[in-house]
Amino acid sequence: MRYCFTATIAAALVATSAQAAVTGVVWRVVDNTVGAPGSDAFAGAQWNALSQYTVDLILQGDAGQRINGINMGDSNFPNAAPFALYTNGTVFNHSFGSNVQSATEFPPFNAMAYDTYVDLGGTQATPAISFAGGTDLSGAGGVLRATWFTTDNAVLDANGEMRIMRITVGYAPGFDPFTQQAYLGTLQGVSPVSSLEVGLPGGELATLVIGNAFSLTPPTPGTAALLGIAGVSGLRRRRN
Repeated sequence: MRYCFTATIAAALVATSAQAAVTGVVWRVVDNTVGAPGSDAFAGAQWNALSQYTVDLILQGDAGQRINGINMGDSNFPNAAPFALYTNGTVFNHSFGSNVQSATEFPPFNAMAYDTYVDLGGTQATPAISFAGGTDLSGAGGVLRATWFTTDNAVLDANGEMRIMRITVGYAPGFDPFTQQAYLGTLQGVSPVSSLEVGLPGGELATLVIGNAFSLTPPTPGTAALLGIAGVSGLRRRRN
């Protein structure tokens, strides 16, 4: 049986448990005006049609903690597990991008840096990523699902952080997602709940609730705000 905790209670639980090496996930705002993405020769029209918001999903925990993979559902069998990321925005996928970060982030691919993809580190030199099950990062039907893993050494950095996803969502010009019930993640008090599962060494699995990236005050220019704090909802060991 899994027990659900708020972020505060979860933090206290983690502090008393040597096994709880991950504490939650947060959204970090990305300045997506750098590089003039609207001038992209291939995706510029798509970019300019909406007001675009880019955020990174950051896993937090103990510095040096190894991460084997992330389970955010299987698009081929969506009812097999509860894990998924929900949004009412339009997900931006570059026409020449993929499900992982591309090294093609220069003209004429100006918007490629803000493509939607999964990660296990935060740079183009991150460990090789493999996928299990069906992967759908298009946001079709308002839901994204993917399960990705690595056999390389992927660890939380010296600050106890690791980027595990970048996503850009768009809304109609004039719509303010911070005040008009937009959501990327879990909208408080509304179903469904966005969540994922983190695979740790030794077969441990930590389940995390993903908060809403638009739940707090929008960041001022030049800041790197953290949005949508989410907590641990359970830690269990995989049965053999």
